[in-house]
Amino acid sequence: MRNKYKISWLDFIIPLIPILLVSILYFTNALNTPELKSIDMRFKLRGKQDISHSDIIIIAIDETTFQSCIKDYPYPRSYYAELIENLNEVGIKRIVFDIEFTQPSLEKPQNDTLLADKICQYRNIILSGTLVKDMARDYNYPLKPINLLRKNCKAWGIVNDVQDSDGFVRRYNIFYPSQNQYYFTIGTVTYALEKGLSPNFTWQKKGKYCTLIDTLQNKALNIRTCRNAFWREQTFYINYYGPTRTFPYYSLSQVLDDSNFQLRPKSDTDYMEIWKENSSLPPILRINFLKSKSQSEAQKALGNGDIERFNRIIQQENPFRGKIALVGVTLPELHDNRYTPFYSYNGKHRLMPGVETHAHALQTMLDQNYLKKTPITINIILIFILSYLIAFCVKTMRPLLSGILSLFLIILIGVAGIIAFSHNILIPLIPNITVIILAYFGSVGYQYFSEEQEKKKIRNMFKTYTSPKVLKYLEENPETFSLKGEKREATVFFSDVASFTSVSEMLPAERLSSLLNEYLSPMTDILMRYGGYVDKYEGDAIMCDFNVPFLDPDHSWKACYAALDQQKYLAENREYFKKKYEALINVRYGINTGIVSAGNMGSKHRFQYTVMGDTVNQASRFEGANKFYGTNIIIGEQTYENAKDRIEARLLDKIVVVGKKKAVMVYELIARKDQLNDQEGNLIEHYQTGLKHYFAREWSKAISNFRKGLAIKEDPPSRILLSRTKNYLNEPPDKNWQGEFILPTK
Repeated sequence: MRNKYKISWLDFIIPLIPILLVSILYFTNALNTPELKSIDMRFKLRGKQDISHSDIIIIAIDETTFQSCIKDYPYPRSYYAELIENLNEVGIKRIVFDIEFTQPSLEKPQNDTLLADKICQYRNIILSGTLVKDMARDYNYPLKPINLLRKNCKAWGIVNDVQDSDGFVRRYNIFYPSQNQYYFTIGTVTYALEKGLSPNFTWQKKGKYCTLIDTLQNKALNIRTCRNAFWREQTFYINYYGPTRTFPYYSLSQVLDDSNFQLRPKSDTDYMEIWKENSSLPPILRINFLKSKSQSEAQKALGNGDIERFNRIIQQENPFRGKIALVGVTLPELHDNRYTPFYSYNGKHRLMPGVETHAHALQTMLDQNYLKKTPITINIILIFILSYLIAFCVKTMRPLLSGILSLFLIILIGVAGIIAFSHNILIPLIPNITVIILAYFGSVGYQYFSEEQEKKKIRNMFKTYTSPKVLKYLEENPETFSLKGEKREATVFFSDVASFTSVSEMLPAERLSSLLNEYLSPMTDILMRYGGYVDKYEGDAIMCDFNVPFLDPDHSWKACYAALDQQKYLAENREYFKKKYEALINVRYGINTGIVSAGNMGSKHRFQYTVMGDTVNQASRFEGANKFYGTNIIIGEQTYENAKDRIEARLLDKIVVVGKKKAVMVYELIARKDQLNDQEGNLIEHYQTGLKHYFAREWSKAISNFRKGLAIKEDPPSRILLSRTKNYLNEPPDKNWQGEFILPTK
């Protein structure tokens, strides 16, 4: 676990890397394909939209047409003249051809004249052309409808589509530039005429819109263009209302089928006669094609001789009246089918005829139902927020938890994108998801690397001072301590070999070094076994800290046990040291618990983790006090209070150490809990009773108890307190005396 609150400049730099990467990918369109696929997904999740309000129908050159028409495809232009005639007779509003008449008819040139006459007669026809690229001269030029037709029609438009990198048609061109001219698409032309613009309209760029302008009538129409990274295009996203056949379909053969047009016998039903006002079909046959409710009304009107009402009922169900008919081929064999966002929908793969993509684009314009991308500034701000949020979570949480949060954010972004799409707002999903993924793995990698560096730093700092177990804990939990300095309760341990100066003077340097190594190694092992941090060695003296640098609630009794175990080891090996080095090894200990300042101390070039404060100084004085009392281990009052349930100790005295004015209680550590023999227990009992009387100035009673203890066995503290009490019996201390004794030396 890392330090959650330590912030470095890298914590601000690292999240910028995924932001920079995603920004580059975003602005270079490298994320375009997966983002487009995410748009397709949103279309499919939204599903089909209601088009009951639409006036658009499709007249399809389909399989039924192929089977019904006597002549083969491509059909003579007289067919299309008949189509214009029939549709206008049944009240069509406008006919838009997605069929190109860019070459004169070779079979019967008079058919061109026939078609031109019908176009001129009804003036509600929009023809189509195409834009061709001249590969040799590297420029585009339009193939326009032949002059005979073009001069008679109201307008014409380009039928080229714009495909994305994956071959899907998602956008629609408003116009195509060619040789300093602009050619509008049939959808744009139809939209402009439907909204009352004259055929000679122009355009201009106006912010996020392409504005169609009719200077003659002083009218203008706005088409919201889509943005592609750095620029705006002359395209908009087609807001598809569903998969293929979302709009009503009618076969070309159906529309041609009247009393004058000959189809194959099984197909020739004179269908269009149903809807013509001057129909050649008997009224009773026309009634059969109506809905059941309308049939009864029509029969009633016919029975009453109300021909006007009868015709009105027929026209109410006329599927062509007031409609915009888009005419085009739909057979796959004619290769005019497109991949759209609804290509794979409800478990089926269905291409959409090009004529229907024009229908969806036209309906998008008529409904002003444009898909609106969120501004680039908002996208960039969101990427910044997500990257820094993920980096913060990774820094302050466990990797698994921050990973779950990252996954939740990805799901949240996806849900937000789907909800926004239902309101025609396009939130970029892939850039946001990508920045979350990159920020997560980048931050995890950075945290892992920084933790490894921190562990290495800790390992190098502490590997010779503490146990591998403690070192492993420090590496994994660096937040449990501070290298900068902090106040903390700790137990400080001092040990020193009695009369070591004389031993060092007696031994040569090599032998002295060997002795110290043989003595200090097992002593250090014992300290490390109890989680102690070996602060420093001063010759034969050892300073060890417990509860630093890592927290250990058992620090007091562990320090006591370490001292007892060292005493036991020395008792077992004293003869070995005496025999090998001619040195008698007796060690004195001072242990004290209190508040210390812990941290790195030293210069900026060389420092060491250590502790300082009165607690440290008193522990050192307690070690020295053993010489005065003839004891081995003296511990402070707080150490005793913390460890009393696990140790056997006696209150030794109330002393004032050199350099201090305040008296402190000190205890002699004797053994682990419940490991005293009866003799030791009786001795301690007499000593404690005597000390109680001593503090109460009951000198005679105190002397009696100290003597009883000495009668059990020789006990230096009892001897010292007996002597001191006798002196007080003769010369009592002043009235302010509280039982304290001022140590004469360190």
